Amino acid sequence: MALRKCDKCGQMVDEAKAFCPSCDNVFVEEEQRQDVSNFERQDKTVQLGNTMYDMMLSDMGLNIAKKPKPEKRIEVIAPIAASPAEKRPQPREAERASGSPKWVWIVLGLFALLVLLPFAVFSIAILIRAVMAR
Repeated sequence: MALRKCDKCGQMVDEAKAFCPSCDNVFVEEEQRQDVSNFERQDKTVQLGNTMYDMMLSDMGLNIAKKPKPEKRIEVIAPIAASPAEKRPQPREAERASGSPKWVWIVLGLFALLVLLPFAVFSIAILIRAVMAR
């Protein structure tokens, strides 16, 4: 990495830089255009519409032909008729198919309540006696 000395501030600056970071001294002079561009010949206004854009593309040799939009195809599909074997099961059929109807769960719940209720009453009675004994 080569360094050069800035003419204004005397700081050593990388040769790849175009400006001095401390004093903004310019190391590289800009090239001036010799001929006037078409833009400069206009009265400094920019009006770039679709036609100007198309002209610019054609000047660059690009294909600007607009392709027609493809038509949207809409196809109506008839629903498939369900065969009797594929018919959705009704709620009763679903209970039978799952093997556990609601009444089984109700019976199991009542049985658990009857079995666990005496233990709950017994433990509450023991707690009450312990509190009363103090």
